[in-house]
Amino acid sequence: MDRGLVCDQLGVTPGGTFWIKDVHFFGWGSEVVFECHYDLPGSDPVPFQMVMLDCRELQWRVYAHLQHPEDRTLPATAIVNLRLGTAGQRKPLQVLTDAFALTVHYGTLSISRVGGGA
Repeated sequence: MDRGLVCDQLGVTPGGTFWIKDVHFFGWGSEVVFECHYDLPGSDPVPFQMVMLDCRELQWRVYAHLQHPEDRTLPATAIVNLRLGTAGQRKPLQVLTDAFALTVHYGTLSISRVGGGA
C-alpha cells in the first residue's frame, strides 16, 4: 500500500486510518475526486482530496451490500489497500475499501488537504 506516500504528501504521521467519505465523477468520468480524511488516534482528522484528471478508463466493483436497500446514506469507508499508480495512463490507481474497489487510468493525480485539517 502506498500509505507512506500519501502521509508524506499530507505531512502527517504514519499509523492512522485513511477513509473515503464520498466519490465524485465529473465530465462523464474524465475527472474523479475522492473526498477523504485521515484519522490518527489522539489527533484531529485531516480532510483531504485525491483528484484524478484526464481519466480514460474506470473499473468499479461495488461491495456496499451491508445496508438496507432503502437506506441511501453511506458511511465513510476505510481504505483497505491503495496503489497510486503512475500518471499518463501508464499504471492505474487501485483502491480497495470495504464498500467498493475502483481502478482508474488517469493523466494526473493530486493529493491535498482541504479545509481546516490539523
